[in-house]
Amino acid sequence: MESRLLSVVSGSSPLKNIVQLISAVVIIFEHSFYIFDKRRYLQNQKESAPSFYAALDQYMSSSHAADVREVVSIAVQAYEAAITTTTHAYKVAVTHTSEEAVRTLPTWRAKLPFERFKKKAREASERSKEKEKEALCSQAEAELIKTILETTSNHRLPRP
Repeated sequence: MESRLLSVVSGSSPLKNIVQLISAVVIIFEHSFYIFDKRRYLQNQKESAPSFYAALDQYMSSSHAADVREVVSIAVQAYEAAITTTTHAYKVAVTHTSEEAVRTLPTWRAKLPFERFKKKAREASERSKEKEKEALCSQAEAELIKTILETTSNHRLPRP
């Protein structure tokens, strides 16, 4: 069973594998509950395979498995690209802004022997950029979760 579940994933990144597997498992478990419920009412549970295996077989043989894998793969790639771009932009901005903050200090402050003012200017700038980075990363994460939830609900197996 483990190898069949792992055949659902095809991503190159661990995040992509985890998200694909979770999406597939949610769909399979939901369907297995429907199969179990149907069997319970039909009273033919004695000789049948566990409902999870039946749901797994149906999921693997359906077009839903490939569709979920493809959509999740694209969503994870977009998420990873957004995070990478945001992180890189943050590093560039912090480096550039720190230098800019020190250069734009009033002349009288820049001439002071104390580094305290320069350090405060740098830290304030970095905090601002960090908050901006966190907001962009949160937005990318929300988009990923939204896409996964939509994909999982749109690729449900029909009730038995």
